[in-house]
Amino acid sequence: MKKTPNDQGYKKSNKNSKSSANHTEKVLGFYRANRRMPSISEIMKVCGFASRSSAFYVVNKMASEGIIEKDSAGKIIPTSKMHELKVLGNIRAGFASPAEDELADTITVGEYLIRHKESSYLLGVEGNSMVGAGINSGDMVIFERGKSAKEGDIVVALTEDGYTLKYLRKKNGRAYLEAANSEYANIYPKEGEVIGVVTASFRTYK
Repeated sequence: MKKTPNDQGYKKSNKNSKSSANHTEKVLGFYRANRRMPSISEIMKVCGFASRSSAFYVVNKMASEGIIEKDSAGKIIPTSKMHELKVLGNIRAGFASPAEDELADTITVGEYLIRHKESSYLLGVEGNSMVGAGINSGDMVIFERGKSAKEGDIVVALTEDGYTLKYLRKKNGRAYLEAANSEYANIYPKEGEVIGVVTASFRTYK
């Protein structure tokens, strides 16, 4: 069958799309390995470009797709779209059920864990006083500074002995801090304040 100009144009466009996706993946690979976005010179190196214009094309392409953006200083930074994951649905932690390989949605991890980005902060956990709450040493917790705390919340509190992560409890009108580990005594601070309320925790597995 004789190829029409449209056929040739489609194949050329399809080839360019695959090439562009390949270059994007190389840039993302650099980011995953180095925890930062590459410079234009580094994009040239990882993609095998001889000219800076080709590297700028990849940057502009990724920006148009919402994967990256530039800050006020013109530095390339990732957007939340870079961290999107496919949600396949739910899985039982009890009795097994037939797996359903069906794409339900996409979501970013930050979008799921962080409710109010402007007031949320990360803390690394040291110690095992909150193991009963499923928070182990080495975990990361997200807390909201200034969030109104109520009894039973896990809070980041400042006492006369420093910062600590504990349950906020009240008894006879007096607030105190309780660990989720019976080896730790309750803390009845003479002075202090609740810095924020823990809204999420997470860990990685090797």
